[in-house]
Amino acid sequence: MIKSVSILAVTGIILMVAGVGILLYVPATWVWGWYDQRGLTSSFEQESASALTLNKDVLDKLKGQADTEKLRQLATLTKSRLTSEQTIARIEIPKIGVNAIVVEGTTEASLRKGPGHLEETPLPGMGGNFGLAGDRVLYGGPFLNLDEVGEGDELTLRTSYGVFKYVMVGTHITVPEDVSDLQPQGYESITLITCDPPWDTSHRLIVKGRLTSGTLLEDQP
Repeated sequence: MIKSVSILAVTGIILMVAGVGILLYVPATWVWGWYDQRGLTSSFEQESASALTLNKDVLDKLKGQADTEKLRQLATLTKSRLTSEQTIARIEIPKIGVNAIVVEGTTEASLRKGPGHLEETPLPGMGGNFGLAGDRVLYGGPFLNLDEVGEGDELTLRTSYGVFKYVMVGTHITVPEDVSDLQPQGYESITLITCDPPWDTSHRLIVKGRLTSGTLLEDQP
């Protein structure tokens, strides 16, 4: 009886310590995420500034072309020069208060920094389906409240070459093996992906949006 009580007591202590560890770990990752985002903001501003000259050279060669063609070529050039974890955009979702820097890639290291671009998908302006994944619980939980985003809500992406506005057109739950949502949709789109429920990786929450406008950065005030 004494031995059984001792085992139960030890087990209880272990579980309690583990619980405390989790309670401390999650806030710690939020601080980490906040710190990384501060650095990413500076990096994104610097990269956007350095891209101005290159963008101007491209635009000078495309005088007389439609803005959609200019955006497409600028986006294609930007994508060809991307490296893992590089900053590529700022995402704003007013409905849930998201204002974060997006990085290239969806490795664990990338998602620790912020929402990550699925590398196999095109960038905004290329005419395809821009895929973006983000954490719901750790590292600031940028997509914590993504389940509150619904049809008609707005989203803005600010890149180093243009500003893109989307309106959400639908949400659903699927399994990780289902990658059909990343296929071209027949119109320029964005697909946001995160875990559902927040602490589980068994399913994915998908939020889809349709591009409503794309504006060259040089035309922004």
